[in-house]
Amino acid sequence: MAYGKGQTKDLLKRMADLGRPHMSADLTDLRTRCLDVTGQMARAGFTAHVSDPVPDGKALDATMLRLQKQLTDCGAMNNIWIEKCRLLAKSAIMEQMKRRQRNLFGRFRHIDATGDRPLPDGTTRLINLPEEWSHRLDAEDVAVLKTLAETMDFREAMGFFGQIHAGEKPAHLTNAQRDALIALMDQVQERFQCPVWDPEAVIQLHLDYRCIKGTQRALSSALEVIDGELDQGRPAVHQIALASHTARGAGIPLDIKLAQGTSKSIHEHQDPDRPYRMTGLALELGPEAAQLRGILARPKATMDLSEITHVVAEDFGLVNTSSLVVLELPGSIDPEVLPTTNKTKAQSRKYISNNVSGEEIRLVESLQLSGRNFLARINEMAVTVDQLRSEIDLNYNRLDRIRREINRLLGRDPRDMVEEIAPTAPRGLSAADTDRLMRMHRRFFRLIGGIGKMKARRRGIYRSLAGLKKSWFGHVANIRMRLASKYRALVVSEKLDYVAIPTGESGYKGRTFNRMINNGARAQYTSRADNKLDWRGIPQIKIPAFYTSCTDWRNGHVDKAQRRGEVFTAAVDRECWHADLHAAEMIGRWLFLRPRNTAAQAAA
Repeated sequence: MAYGKGQTKDLLKRMADLGRPHMSADLTDLRTRCLDVTGQMARAGFTAHVSDPVPDGKALDATMLRLQKQLTDCGAMNNIWIEKCRLLAKSAIMEQMKRRQRNLFGRFRHIDATGDRPLPDGTTRLINLPEEWSHRLDAEDVAVLKTLAETMDFREAMGFFGQIHAGEKPAHLTNAQRDALIALMDQVQERFQCPVWDPEAVIQLHLDYRCIKGTQRALSSALEVIDGELDQGRPAVHQIALASHTARGAGIPLDIKLAQGTSKSIHEHQDPDRPYRMTGLALELGPEAAQLRGILARPKATMDLSEITHVVAEDFGLVNTSSLVVLELPGSIDPEVLPTTNKTKAQSRKYISNNVSGEEIRLVESLQLSGRNFLARINEMAVTVDQLRSEIDLNYNRLDRIRREINRLLGRDPRDMVEEIAPTAPRGLSAADTDRLMRMHRRFFRLIGGIGKMKARRRGIYRSLAGLKKSWFGHVANIRMRLASKYRALVVSEKLDYVAIPTGESGYKGRTFNRMINNGARAQYTSRADNKLDWRGIPQIKIPAFYTSCTDWRNGHVDKAQRRGEVFTAAVDRECWHADLHAAEMIGRWLFLRPRNTAAQAAA
């Protein structure tokens, strides 16, 4: 929502810092009310159980709009801010409900997946079920559940889980197999709960004209003032008044301050052919500070290759995060001769086997950015996460045993929930058992508190990881962009969806490490790097990734044996290159390969 609701969807957009307004009592009150209302909206729309169908947008709107009307009628907050909270909550819970069901379906389909290390007693761990089920299910049970999962698509699986949750027992499942699926649902249910905006959360509010006192005229005037100063690279100071957090209340003053450095930096990258303009404002409210940002928008650049004589090619990896080469072309690029880049694996192999590149394309510069320290830090985090996960699982097992014993002493079903209020000992229970019951009840909730602390620590590690990846990939993206700007080059890179270290390779450090690398790693880098190029109007092309690291571009020889670790050794004449730099050079030459006979004639 920070970029508006579709009015400028064809434009490229960026955030610009417009200062930190004073966190007045009114802004603090607005944030507090927004947190409360957003939480209410989320709880109203979030489905109770993972197996419940995810409502579509209209059904969710109908539920949340009823609550919006109730909150407006009771005067909880100005209706415009309630609407903003509804939109924030809607996107958050919709994504969470979908993720929750995708996670359940994925765990079900891979219910036979096992861990890299056995449990302390030697039992192979089923990683997609609570640890106790690694002992309670035998190989035949797992095979039955795996076969069942493979027969169902997503919709059928969710319906099947809904039947089990409703108390039905499929005739073809044993009690243990059904209970394992119930435990699987409980595990996912515990992990993916309704989103909560805690007291430390930052609320981001897109300020459309209804949020401003003076409506459209006041907002347009503020944006024009900022635009005018940006055109000159000068600082800007302006003041607007936000709509009150209560209906018909006094406006909330808000200072806009465009700093000299920010204005100059933006102005220096102005392009007369693609001028940008300020299209909106966004306010971020934290527990102690506010941040105002402006949304800059500019048209997308038209790819003009007629004046480009250089190519910056990149091979993306992990140990060497980015291997970059700059190639000088013998002349300008003719768009008509560029081959299609939508080739299958078989088509790519045929193309690079039958086409070669020669010395008419000259290597000008090469650069590698090592990711060894980056990977070492992630490995440290992964080890800590594994240790925490093990402790959490052990404590959950302890909780389950204590719960069963508490319920046995109380004469209840072993699966019943344990209330936080201390129970009353049933008549006839001995003094020793009563004392034991009370001690176990206190220990039960101490364990729950300990698990909560460990989960909070694990979440903190994942937040640190996100910041680490953002910093490192942003740094790499900036270097690639500066290199492309220096040579006014076309950027060529591979089409890659994910990067992983396969089991068995020397760099493999376990499932957790791979997940911490893969969760958004390639997407984060691609998003930052490609968006920077788009904003600057630097043309870029993606090519198929197949065989680029194992092909000799001089003769079209494709052989995985040519690459061994970080060394590429040509099978024909045994000439050697650094493997990643050779792959980057192959990527850069891919667009300009020519049939063998044509290349031979040119060389002669």
